[in-house]
Amino acid sequence: MHKHARWKICVALWPAPILLPALTLLAALLAAGDATADVRAYRITSPDVLFSGTYADGQLFDYMLENDRIAVLVGDIGHTEYNAMSGGNLLDAGASVDRIDTIAEFYTYFDDDWPRQAVYTSIAIVNDGSGGGPAVVRVTGTDSQDPALTVVTTYALADGDAALRVTTLLQNTGGANHTDFELGDVFNWGECQKWAPGYGFAVSGTTAEAWLAGTAAAASYGYVSSVGEIWGPHGSYWSDVNCLTVDIGPGDGAEYTRHFVVGGEDVASVAAVIHETAGAPVGGVQCTVTSAVTGEPLVGAEIDAFDDADLVYLQMRADTAGLSETTLPLGSWRLAASAWGFLSTETWISSVEDSTTLVEFVLEADDEIPAIGDTLTILRKPLLNIPAIVAPGDTLRIDCAADPAVADWAAELRHGSLVVPLAMLSAAYDAGTSWWHLDVQVPAVPLYELYDLHVSAEDRTEDLSWNAVRVIPGFKDSYYFIHITDTHLPTHLYHNEPGSEDDSTSVIDLREVIADINLINPEFVLLTGDLVNEGELEDYLYRRYYTRSQRLLAELQVPVYLTAGNHDIGGWDATPPADGTARRDWWRFYGWPRLDGPPAGAPWRTQNYSFDYGAVHFVGLEAYVNYDMWRGEIYGETSFITSQLQWLVDDLSAAAGSASQVLFYHFDFRNELNLTTLGVEMALWGHIHGDAGSIHTQPYDLATNNTSRGNRSYRLVRVADGVLAPAATVWAGSAGEKLRAAFTPANDGTHDEVTAQVSNELGEGFEHAELRFLMPNQGGSIVVDGGTLRQVYESDSLLICYVGVEIQPSSTLAVTVSLDPTSVAGYGTSSMALRLAQNHPNPFNPVTTLRYSLPRAQWIRLAVYDVAGRELVTLADGVKPAGEHVVQWRGRDGQGRALPSGVYIARLEVRGRTLSRRLVLVR
Repeated sequence: MHKHARWKICVALWPAPILLPALTLLAALLAAGDATADVRAYRITSPDVLFSGTYADGQLFDYMLENDRIAVLVGDIGHTEYNAMSGGNLLDAGASVDRIDTIAEFYTYFDDDWPRQAVYTSIAIVNDGSGGGPAVVRVTGTDSQDPALTVVTTYALADGDAALRVTTLLQNTGGANHTDFELGDVFNWGECQKWAPGYGFAVSGTTAEAWLAGTAAAASYGYVSSVGEIWGPHGSYWSDVNCLTVDIGPGDGAEYTRHFVVGGEDVASVAAVIHETAGAPVGGVQCTVTSAVTGEPLVGAEIDAFDDADLVYLQMRADTAGLSETTLPLGSWRLAASAWGFLSTETWISSVEDSTTLVEFVLEADDEIPAIGDTLTILRKPLLNIPAIVAPGDTLRIDCAADPAVADWAAELRHGSLVVPLAMLSAAYDAGTSWWHLDVQVPAVPLYELYDLHVSAEDRTEDLSWNAVRVIPGFKDSYYFIHITDTHLPTHLYHNEPGSEDDSTSVIDLREVIADINLINPEFVLLTGDLVNEGELEDYLYRRYYTRSQRLLAELQVPVYLTAGNHDIGGWDATPPADGTARRDWWRFYGWPRLDGPPAGAPWRTQNYSFDYGAVHFVGLEAYVNYDMWRGEIYGETSFITSQLQWLVDDLSAAAGSASQVLFYHFDFRNELNLTTLGVEMALWGHIHGDAGSIHTQPYDLATNNTSRGNRSYRLVRVADGVLAPAATVWAGSAGEKLRAAFTPANDGTHDEVTAQVSNELGEGFEHAELRFLMPNQGGSIVVDGGTLRQVYESDSLLICYVGVEIQPSSTLAVTVSLDPTSVAGYGTSSMALRLAQNHPNPFNPVTTLRYSLPRAQWIRLAVYDVAGRELVTLADGVKPAGEHVVQWRGRDGQGRALPSGVYIARLEVRGRTLSRRLVLVR
């Protein structure tokens, strides 16, 4: 739909519109030109000359006009475009050399009563280019609402021109009067990314040029009218451009001419052609952009030209030599040059007719711009936003996007300097989904933690996903998780609002919530969208919104499952980058670029996923408002789409054996989810920036207040044997004072005794909370008062002590961790060496004893394996004190079943070392 508000762009460069009598000759439309074989019009009979590119939709028997610069394709009458009611409209356009098309639609448009347009009934080649003058294709038809209004449109292309001339004659053969009748075109810009005048999507009423332009990666396009003004809504991926408004009485006619331009890879190339086509007096400008550090040209540097009202008129882009050029109307212009990683600089110039101004920009490096984040080149799952929770012995599925020929895959977990290799069980390429599926086995780990996941292959294919895998001792029957939503990072201000560039209040808000979460220590967090405030501001203005959001989520010490909201992927007409930018950047940083063109084996267009924690099944759904209406025919205006809902039904059906099922998503904009019908016990969502729903009524349908604008809200949900129990939303406090742990002295690894004073002003308790103490690795016992030592991670200089605490509602608690360097008992050091003694008796029946000794407190794992290497039973797992330890084994596996006679292996794993003993069981 293109029914929007409109504004006028007024100019005085060309003559006013002309009303024509009924017998105006078409010959008047065709300017004479030199005969040449370099320009021609012909009917397409071979697919070899058809266009390629995202939006190319030409077919055999369409019509091509081309010269040595550009080629355009007009649809045969039987070729109906997506929004057009007939063929005869411009289909594809691009440079002749490669014929790549990235513009979606162009067709004749009447009045403001969408979708009123020309319906063409015939098409013919008037001049094929061999008889002199331009090559011309003519289409004829009628207005879609009044067949008494006849329409004749000619497409004319002259030798050497980069602009297609389009002229339409409208004739009233009936008796009706048409007052204030609008004539123009509608076109879909497709993949264009920069716009002019105005740089952004919307060209405001203050812009005073009768032209529009946009650029995509492969080609740029422009539109200019030869009448006195053009006006109409010019938005994200579409424009309704009105060239002429006239009264057409019986027997009257009107004609209007406009030019459609094809240029290079920046708006400036189109603007230069438009200026030439319009015959406006201009001056030339050439710019070079180089690095002050290396002196090398900065390829892709951008130079914005601002007019005397300080409005962006156009943008140039430096080529491989650092050079860019264009023409500018006469007058003063401010030029601003910028490049990623460099400080921008600017200068003023005067554009003088028939003169070229040379400008040399030298840019200094900017060390304060954050480096780009993790763009997920290979990994697809698990990810920071779709992690995995596993226990030792589990099989972990890793999905990767890589060439089918890739071989010798390897995977490992990383946590700081700790690296845990993962045994590859299988690696198979799935042609149906275009993904590799790697199955790896999770080994015993020296630390139960949240790990980064690293994958690699023989051809240097590699990728790293932060906080992707949490390894736990085992899945709990009684636990809790947390719901947060609407973080709006890094600021709730929009890019064009004062202070938006420097404001990080939403980051501060979320960090206070993260501090609470890391202390509360839930099993995981569900974050239901609007992660960032404007999803298009990753590359634009170098704001790096997705980069910054990724790094902030990595500060969580527990897994976070994230779904998208409208601010993340919906796009904004008022934000300059092209339609679909937000969604594509989400895929770059958080997921699955294959959704741009899904393969047959995974046809879903939305990023939905599910996971299980014990007996509970969790489903994350993509939900949004499609503000820029990118691919509206697929995504519609709001979620959810039909295929997505079918995926949900299938997923829930497959998980029907779960004790409970939980949906989490941004918002159900059209009330498409009936929780009772779906049979789910809980839905968690956001968007409304407030709480909603009852925590006492099932199915629970709960909105949680947002974290931004100082709200700092989160909701705890307890689970006991698969039964859900949501709590009321709580607030982290204006300065994090509601729940906090203050360490004395500093918890920096330099003190042998540290006390944490835990203060809880909330009416909610947290029975699984955890503190992390940093102690110097200098020997001695670790003594804990007020909590339970869960595990210790040892580095060269530090001991990280994980201490479990139970925080009561509205309470304070002191927890102290200290080192006793004189003690050799407990969690400390001893004079003993690391040792695993031979079991006794051996052979044995029915029980044997194993002894092992540790020189210091550290993590160990003692397990029994069969001779094929399969683990049968774990005898000890966790942090053990220094000294000697005794364990008995009764010849049974982990399920208590008696094992047959045979040889078994006892294996003691300690950080960096493994000790083994052969055990002989005789029944």
